[in-house]
Order: sequence, then C-alpha cells, then structure tokens
Amino acid sequence: MFLFRDKYIPLNKTLLPALQVIWSIGWNKSLILSAKLGLAYPYFINNLNFYTFSIIFFLLKGFTLGEARLKRFVNNNITRLSDINSYAGMRHTLNLPVHGQRTRTNAGTMRRFGLMKKS
Repeated sequence: MFLFRDKYIPLNKTLLPALQVIWSIGWNKSLILSAKLGLAYPYFINNLNFYTFSIIFFLLKGFTLGEARLKRFVNNNITRLSDINSYAGMRHTLNLPVHGQRTRTNAGTMRRFGLMKKS
C-alpha cells in the first residue's frame, strides 16, 4: 500500500477510484491527473513503479489543499454564515438541509437519530 497524507491507497483498485480515497480528490481531478501522466483508464495501482508514483504525488501536492486545511476552510465558511445571520447559516445551526432539499418526507434519517432540533 502507498501512503499519502495519512491515507493508505489500495493496490487492488484502478487509478481513478484509488486516488479518490484522498480527501478533496474527486473523479474529475483524478481524471485530469491521469491524463497529464498519459495513463489509460483501466490502470491498476499495482502496475505503478516508484517513478510514476512519485510524479503522481508531486502533482497531487500542487493540485490539492491538505485535508486539515480544507476542512478548516469549510468550517470557517459555515461559521461565517452563521455569524452574519444568513439563511444558510441558520439552516446549518438547526441541522437542516441548506441547499433546498425537501424536508417533509426525506429527512427521516435525521429525525430517527434525533439530529433535527425542534424549534
């Protein structure tokens, strides 16, 4: 297993899903990264040599923020929204959906676990 920023990358997966284990790397970023390296899609992590592995992670360091920095960035945005008393900040503090999702029938999981606050 390869280790990158405290995440173990599984060897038995192809390159695109294996890179998605890293936080903030989605399908699109992993596709761009593999296109820059010239690797075809069904390319397994087992077939990487150390040279291509080091190039991938050199590119990843420039491509992404660290996991802790990105989580801090998201949390700062949420606290900023709640500090300025915006509607989205209020929805965050009440643990309700923020982006317009339906709550009449689709909030069953939150109700079941008691995550929704009663007003």
